[in-house]
Amino acid sequence: MLNQFNRKLTEALIFLLLLGLSISNLYPLFYMFVNSIKSRLDYYINPFSVFGLEYTWDNYLTMISQFRIFSLFRNSLIISVITILILLALGTVASYAFAKINFWGKNLLYFLVLSTMFIPVQATIIPLYVFFSRLHLVNTHWSVIFMYVGMFIPEVILLMTSTFRGIPDELIEAAKLDGAGYFDILRHVIVPMGRPAIILCVIFYYIVTWNDLFAPMILLQSMDKRTVMVALAALLSRYSGDPPYQFAGLVLATIPAILVYALFQRYIIKGISMGATK
Repeated sequence: MLNQFNRKLTEALIFLLLLGLSISNLYPLFYMFVNSIKSRLDYYINPFSVFGLEYTWDNYLTMISQFRIFSLFRNSLIISVITILILLALGTVASYAFAKINFWGKNLLYFLVLSTMFIPVQATIIPLYVFFSRLHLVNTHWSVIFMYVGMFIPEVILLMTSTFRGIPDELIEAAKLDGAGYFDILRHVIVPMGRPAIILCVIFYYIVTWNDLFAPMILLQSMDKRTVMVALAALLSRYSGDPPYQFAGLVLATIPAILVYALFQRYIIKGISMGATK
């Protein structure tokens, strides 16, 4: 009976802890949304009140009209999607080679690839800018895409390699006996069984590239090329005395990332679990 009481007490404490963590993470989003539909006067009267004197959607209409939000969304989406496609194409092939193919210098090459993760991007931004400038890629989406690929490909290889190593070698040998080549095995064996890790990479790096400010702010100069986060930084400066407008911009900028995470969170958890246990 005492053990049962201790178990229920432990479960109750864990529940309260998780509830507290959930509230602490969700409250900023709730606070941001509530204040985004207030007027400026209403906000300054009581910024911490959930119930305002008057709610309005004018803040969102202003953001959409003045900041061409749909054009910004398109730019961010183009960069994120192309980056992810390149990361998956390079990452799956390289990870398959590191995980399942024996060749001379494999361990050394794997170490060199992973060691680039420890180089801070701030230390490479000036050489990269000069390099992209000579190739006439500055102020194009490709400069940001190539920078992201260089930044994130070691992480993708690390995650996928650890996952692919857990795929039984017997399946690969059976495919070889059936006449399958390297790319046939990659397509029909490796990719289907490593799908959780692949989906995790898609979701995670979509959110990371969508939310990044550093690379687009430095490499993109024209307003018609800039991303949501660059425009958001300008918004926060322009409307520094009008928090409801700022909150409306923040809500619009975070909606795509929140939706993607909410829809595919089970794949994130599964992918992380597989990568940690292989």
